[in-house]
Amino acid sequence: MLGVLVIFANHVMGNGHEAKFWLEPKIELAKNKGFSETELNEIYKIIKKNEKRFREQYQQHIGKRIDD
Repeated sequence: MLGVLVIFANHVMGNGHEAKFWLEPKIELAKNKGFSETELNEIYKIIKKNEKRFREQYQQHIGKRIDD
């Protein structure tokens, strides 16, 4: 069970674990620290279902970093 997850742009944190997913050109796992394969599959489904929103967050995040 995943419990509470914090997902922002392409980073996922929860239960002391962390993962990073590439959003371009396709969604794929870039880094994992602690999530099981089952949890990663569930996270992938959440990201895929909300893909447009996460891509928009990521673009806003990158834009803010560039303008700082």
